[in-house]
Order: sequence, then structure tokens, then C-alpha cells
Amino acid sequence: MKYELYVGNIGCVHRGNDGLVALGEFDEYVKLSKSEYGRASNEEVTLFKDGELIKEYIPDYDDVSEN
Repeated sequence: MKYELYVGNIGCVHRGNDGLVALGEFDEYVKLSKSEYGRASNEEVTLFKDGELIKEYIPDYDDVSEN
């Protein structure tokens, strides 16, 4: 399985086969998105597994959705 993590204006920040690592990176970037400064601040965070969206954070809704 291949995991890819994208952050708003940054682009792809993670590619790998370990789901636990990908989920940890997702959580870390959600924290950065919620912060008030930095390049990832207020940016969408999306995690894909084998090309399908499995988890998403949209700052306007301040919620994480899972598919």
C-alpha cells in the first residue's frame, strides 16, 4: 500500500508504505495547519492510500473527516 500526504500550498510532504507513519505525519501537519504562523498554517491536509482519499482536514471547518 502506498500512502501520500499533501499539504495545501506545499504539495506532497510524505510518500511511503507505512500507514502508521503516514497517520502520524497527518496529525503533525494538522497541528501545523491549526497554528497561526508557518508555511502550513491554515492549509488543507489530505492523506491518500493507493490514490484514494482516506483522511482530510479542512481549516474552514476545523474538523478531520475520514472516508
